[in-house]
Amino acid sequence: MKILTITLFILLILWWFYIYSLPWKDMKNDKVKEINMNNLETAYFAWGCFWCMEWIFEAQEWVLEAKAWYIWGKKETATYKQVSTWNTKHREWVKVVYDPEIITYSKLVELFWTQIDPTDEWGQFADRWFHYTTALVYSNDKEKNILENSKESLIASNKFDKNIATKILPFVSFFDAEEYHQDYYKKSSLRYNTYKKWSGRKDFIEDNWEDRIDELEKESSNNRWYKNYSPENLKNATEQNIILFFHADWCPTCKSFEKNVLTETIPEDILILKVNYDTELELRKKYNIVTQTSFVLVDSEWNLVKRWIWWRWIDSIISKIWDIKEISKTYLKEELKARLTPLQYRVTQEWATEPPFRNKYWDNHEEGIYVDIVDRTALFSSTDKFDSGTGWPAFTKPIDDNFVSENSDESLFMKRTEVKSWDSHLWHVFEDGPSESGGLRYCINSAALDFISKDKLKGSEYEKYLKLFE
Repeated sequence: MKILTITLFILLILWWFYIYSLPWKDMKNDKVKEINMNNLETAYFAWGCFWCMEWIFEAQEWVLEAKAWYIWGKKETATYKQVSTWNTKHREWVKVVYDPEIITYSKLVELFWTQIDPTDEWGQFADRWFHYTTALVYSNDKEKNILENSKESLIASNKFDKNIATKILPFVSFFDAEEYHQDYYKKSSLRYNTYKKWSGRKDFIEDNWEDRIDELEKESSNNRWYKNYSPENLKNATEQNIILFFHADWCPTCKSFEKNVLTETIPEDILILKVNYDTELELRKKYNIVTQTSFVLVDSEWNLVKRWIWWRWIDSIISKIWDIKEISKTYLKEELKARLTPLQYRVTQEWATEPPFRNKYWDNHEEGIYVDIVDRTALFSSTDKFDSGTGWPAFTKPIDDNFVSENSDESLFMKRTEVKSWDSHLWHVFEDGPSESGGLRYCINSAALDFISKDKLKGSEYEKYLKLFE
């Protein structure tokens, strides 16, 4: 019996090691290699605004650094303002430091072509004149031959009706661009993404390099802001905002979102973890996920902060995260007890429930909005309030679903959905509301709310909500 027990124990250990050695357990991309710091080389590219050059290279695992510079020109140094007058004859360009053992120079050149309009003689997209013109720069004869062959191949492909205007030029003196230009796509990601879209560059890449889009996505798949989910990746994440993206390979909208993420630039404090919707059943249960293309914002303890469902642009999610950070506040227990009544504190912080028909707003019919008693966030409007017959205030929807979150609640031997406003317990949402208004009933404790009448909105911080009553 003892031998059998030991044997079973050994088999269990071996089975455990086997499971954790399977490929699907290691969700990291198998392309990842360590950069050899003793074998670095440098490449130089000019393809218009250098804001658009850095990100595509720095997204790659094989790039140590991509930095904005000025090259050529009549002066040894110049400011951006001087360069922009076109008189100094400098170009905006980027220096890429890379490991040739992982990526070849030819591959870098190929990536360069897929990011520009090579037929434009006087700039790139919305950026006009000489300092925005494109050029390939060689440091030796080997690079020169690669560049010339690459350009000839592009011409021979007849991909474009116009002549290829991109120059091939020798390396000359250069100097750093100003610090505020460095890593602009990280410092001002929303402005950068808006600029990239508005300028026409993003649409041009997608329209003219469709046969390379999938490969471009793979080349960008090792970027720091978008990774496959694994318990280790979640545990080791240092970003302030972690988004779980529930993805299914058979889902077209999932693929659309993924393409959007891989061609945009995400702020450094955001990490998106791609979760397999079909296999990660425990995570779906934990965060009450019922459909693919769902997004969950979690805190450092992996608790749900906010959930979004269905397709949306990554920019809209980023802006909502910023909204959350803007209005979300953390209060000390002593501070809350001093500010709130005992009932308000018990309801919002200790999950207490006030009695039906004996609470402040259950039969309030005045026009206005209801705000969070703790942090004063606008939550509900009288335009969505209805008499549910339960004795508590009931609403068909929040003013903005970005300002409330939902959690699974299995207390009291029931399965319900809790509604929260940041750290304040509001109560529950049920699916027995008016069908003509979506079928939901947000049943809320009056003690979690404060009412602001319509006639007091003008001139207040809530004035924008007057439009609800038009």
